[in-house]
Parts: sequence; C-alpha cells; structure tokens
Amino acid sequence: MDEPHVTIQESAEPESKRLFRLFRRIAGTTLDVGLLVVGTALVSLAIVVLLDGFEVLDVGLTRSTGEMLGSGLVIAVFGAFALGVAVEGPIRALRTRTGTETEMLLIRAGSLLLVGGILLFVGRFIEKYVEDLPSTFGIANNVLVAVGVAGLTATLLLGAGALWGLRRFYADRPWLDLIELPVLYTLWVIGTLIVFAIMFG
Repeated sequence: MDEPHVTIQESAEPESKRLFRLFRRIAGTTLDVGLLVVGTALVSLAIVVLLDGFEVLDVGLTRSTGEMLGSGLVIAVFGAFALGVAVEGPIRALRTRTGTETEMLLIRAGSLLLVGGILLFVGRFIEKYVEDLPSTFGIANNVLVAVGVAGLTATLLLGAGALWGLRRFYADRPWLDLIELPVLYTLWVIGTLIVFAIMFG
C-alpha cells in the first residue's frame, strides 16, 4: 500500500532538483549578462572621461588632469573587473534544453528580478560613499543603478518576452543557443539607456 506513495515522492524530488538547477543556471547567465552591461557601460564612461580630460571631447566631466586620470582609471578598472567576472562565469555554457517555454519564461523573469534587484541594491548602498568624490564616480554609480532598474523593468518585459518568442518559434534551430544571450544583452543595454535618460537625464 505504501509503494505508490514512495513512487510519487521519488518522482517529485528529481523534478524539484531539475527546476532548481535550471533556475541556478539561468540566474548565473543572467548575472553574467548584467555584469557585461555594467562593464561595457563603465569602460565606455572611462573612455569618455579620459577623452574629455585630454580635450578630445568637450563634455565637462572633469575639472583637472589629475581628476581625469584618477577617476577614469578607477572606473575603467571596475568596468574591466565586471567584464572579467562575466567572461569567467557560466555565460560561456550553452543553454540546456530541459525546460518548457513557460518554465524558461518564468525562470528568466525571476532571474532578471533577482539580478536587477541585486544591482540596484548595490548601487543604492554605495551611493552615499561617492557623494564627496568627483562627479564622474556619481555618474558611474548612476549607471549601475540604471542597469539594475532596467533589469527590473524594461529588460524584464522586453528581454524575457523576446527570449520566450525565440524559443517558441525557433526551438529546433541550431543557432538559437548562439543568439539567445546576445539578444538579452542588446535589450538590456537599450533598457539601461532608456532608464538612465529618464532617471538622470
């Protein structure tokens, strides 16, 4: 009489483990994409700061050569660090086709909420520590905040929806694994630009 009960317990446990592994993997790749967006934005900002300091561009970000060199190099280091962490993470792994379109949609949305919330929390946490530093550090922190907010809003809607559509209509195509994360990255960059313009423009 106990055998059916035992069978149900044994079949339910692998399913929960499968979903947990799927969420952990997707959350890992989502974090890597978010760090790629942060790293790209910070390195780009550092380049603009250096070009502004050398008067190649005139955007008024720095007031002296020392400030330009110091803030530009520090921002570039943090941007390169974010890129390095992302490249060494699970983003290089191919997508595991072990979930339905609905499962993948819900898990991707949940991972975007998690990663976006973490980035936003970090940005808000360090905000008070950059108030007395050169304004370029404040801009860099605003970029981090914008990436987090974009993950919670624009990228959540556009990215999760776009990836769900790709999986639904092109699930049997061999190139899907190659474009899925670049699509998420592109949409996250666009979302960050929109959020940054609205919040800090």
